[in-house]
Amino acid sequence: MHSENKLRKDIVILVTGARGFVGQSLVPLLIEHGHSVRCLMQSEFENGFENGYVGNLIRKEFVVASIHNPSGLRKALVGVDTIVHLASAQCNGGWNELMEVDYKGTRELLSAAKEMGIRRFVYPSHLGSGRSSAYPILKTKGVIEEFVRRSGIPFTIIRSAAIFGSSDQFTNTLALLMKSIPWVFPRPGSGKSIRQPIWIGDYTNCVSRLVSDNRFTNETIDIGGPEFITVDRMLTSIMKVVGTRRLLVSVPVVQMRWLVLVLRRLLGSSSITSNWIDYISRDCNCEVNSIQRYFGIRPAQFEQAISYLANN
Repeated sequence: MHSENKLRKDIVILVTGARGFVGQSLVPLLIEHGHSVRCLMQSEFENGFENGYVGNLIRKEFVVASIHNPSGLRKALVGVDTIVHLASAQCNGGWNELMEVDYKGTRELLSAAKEMGIRRFVYPSHLGSGRSSAYPILKTKGVIEEFVRRSGIPFTIIRSAAIFGSSDQFTNTLALLMKSIPWVFPRPGSGKSIRQPIWIGDYTNCVSRLVSDNRFTNETIDIGGPEFITVDRMLTSIMKVVGTRRLLVSVPVVQMRWLVLVLRRLLGSSSITSNWIDYISRDCNCEVNSIQRYFGIRPAQFEQAISYLANN
C-alpha cells in the first residue's frame, strides 16, 4: 500500500443503497466529515423519504434514477467525484435478485461511471469473497470485485466481516429465531467456526475515512472486529442479552436452509433469510488489528455493542 497519505477535500459522493442498513449510518457521517453527498434513489417516495429529509440531508441531494437506466445514471453522476456502491440484494437472499441488482446493476453503474470520469469507486465486499465460492453472496461479490478491478476506474474494495448494529439483519434475525424456536437453537456446523464481527459505527467510520484518503486507491483491504470469537460464543452472547436460553444443536447447512424457509413462512417475517447461515457456517476473519492499523480506530467488541438486542 502506498505510504503517502493525501486527503482529498470537497468531494461530491454518490451513495447507492442509501436507505439500507449501512447507508443510513454512513450518509450522515460523510456529511459530518465535510463531504457533499448525493443519494441515488429508485423513487422519491422510498421508505419514508417523501418528506425530503434523512438526517440533515435535504431533497436537492436526492437523485431519482434506476441503476438500470444508463441515461438516468449519467445525469446522477454529473459533478460526482466518488461513488460508494452500497446497493445490494443480499438481504433478500434470492439468486435472481443478486443477479439483477448486484451483478447487472453494478456493471451498468461501472459503465456509466467510466463514461463520466469518476475518480474513485468504493465497493463494499465480504471476507472470503471469490468466484469459486460455494456461497451465492460470496461468489457474486467475488465476480463483481473483478469487474471493479478491470473497470479502469480508480477503486477501493473494502472486504469486511459480518457487520452488526441495531437495525441489521444479522444479529436481529438470530435474536428473533432464538425467541421463536423453543428449547433448542439449530446452528449450521459445529459452532466452532471463527468469526470477527464488526460494529456498524466502526465500519462506517472506516468507509468515511477511506473515501478521501489516496493511500487506498486501487487497493483491496480486509477489515474485521477486534477479536476472534467462535459461533457458539457469539450465539451465547446474543442469548444472554435477549434473556433466553437454548440448547445449541448442529444441523447440516442444506437442512438449515430448508428450516429457514419453513420458519419464514410460518412467522411471516421477510427479515428471516438464509444469508445468516452463510455468515456463521464458516471461518471468517482477517488481521485482528486491521482497523486500528489502517485507520487508527479502536473498534468495539461484540459483547459490548449488542445491548440494542435487549429491546427486541
